[in-house]
Amino acid sequence: MEEVSAIKSILNCNCPRCRKGIVFKYKNPYHRKFGEIKKKCSNCDLVYEMEQGFWYGAMYVSYGFGVAIAIPTMLVLTYITDLEIYQITGVIFLLLIATMPLLFRYSRSVWLHIFIRYDKAVKKLK
Repeated sequence: MEEVSAIKSILNCNCPRCRKGIVFKYKNPYHRKFGEIKKKCSNCDLVYEMEQGFWYGAMYVSYGFGVAIAIPTMLVLTYITDLEIYQITGVIFLLLIATMPLLFRYSRSVWLHIFIRYDKAVKKLK
């Protein structure tokens, strides 16, 4: 069977252990309940929240993503437009608000993949 890459698994928000199960309950990142995570993988029964407070570390990943968006945006807007700093800050703020559901999902997906390794020996349970 074809092995899924880690990058593709992160981008699709798949289970890090089997890379087949879906982590989030709703596929659409802009669903009103975009942050709901399944209790466990439907494919390999991996429990996604290992301990209470596990997801707090994903905030640091999300912060890194936000900085990776904000700094290039600021540099581009500074050098190609005549906007004032408060206007650039407003544009960055709106951009980060608009991408918040995506940042939330990808930061949690990356956080899961940091702590749980792929195991090709895992078979489908059902």
